[in-house]
Amino acid sequence: MAHNVLQNVVRRYLQRDTTLISAIEQLVSLAEKCEEAIKLGNLDILGKIMLDVWLLHQELDPFCSNEFIDLIFKQVHKYTCGYKLVGAGGGGFAMLIAKDKHAAKGVKEILQGLSVKVYNWSLFYDSLRTLSN
Repeated sequence: MAHNVLQNVVRRYLQRDTTLISAIEQLVSLAEKCEEAIKLGNLDILGKIMLDVWLLHQELDPFCSNEFIDLIFKQVHKYTCGYKLVGAGGGGFAMLIAKDKHAAKGVKEILQGLSVKVYNWSLFYDSLRTLSN
């Protein structure tokens, strides 16, 4: 799956597809904003950036999602700051940032109800502060 995505993106890049070039430029800008949000410890901004990146990925490859992924994201949307699929494609991993601990419990319940495996994770960005799931 990832191979096909990469082939399509590279083909469009070599053809100088303006939509693709614009999306790549926006991804670079969002990566810089993401770094700043992490430095500030602002999960709301980080989540918004993740959603923006997810929308850009769908522009780059309209087949990067499917009905099940769309269902998952629709059901957890109100509990999250943001979400997106991660990896090169076909790996089956998504990253979601819950709005708070109560929301995280709701997200886990929804995902487990859909038979989705949930992994806990933490983001360490400073010796004094920790952002956790």
